[in-house]
Amino acid sequence: MDFVFFLGRFHVLVLHLPIGIILVTIALEFAARNERYARFESAAPLLWATAAITAIVTVIFGYMHYAEGGYEGNAGNLHRILGTALAVVTTIVWILRTRSQALYEKSRLALAIVLIILVFTTGHYGGSLTHGSSYLFGAVGGAMADPDGNIYGGEPRPAQAQKHVRVRP
Repeated sequence: MDFVFFLGRFHVLVLHLPIGIILVTIALEFAARNERYARFESAAPLLWATAAITAIVTVIFGYMHYAEGGYEGNAGNLHRILGTALAVVTTIVWILRTRSQALYEKSRLALAIVLIILVFTTGHYGGSLTHGSSYLFGAVGGAMADPDGNIYGGEPRPAQAQKHVRVRP
């Protein structure tokens, strides 16, 4: 079981690959609609394949990492469910892109929106697990509730960040 836990810890390394590939591929495909960038369209099927494969590997490592324990609660469950959904939707996009171009064209915008939402929400819950639930909004001092219903008032800023230093030439 130690080897499974060892492999699971690679989740935090490989998770950035599908995120970047998905977002770049969406941007590339929308840019390719412009005649000037149309030549980039041919890279999309390979990029979607790479995104799907890296997303699946990331989910496998994520389940291994989750098995180590310490990620219970709503944030852990939501991160796991959303990450799995992200890998499934990315794989569906790859299949549609390579096997049913007409259906893909009809659903491209909706699929892009779903993927972007999944990338950001999955990442948010993953970040909450590793950095704490007040990490994102704590820097602005706003109160925030985590998925378990705990209210956080934000973390105080360090003294250096509170002072305004004027630099003069």
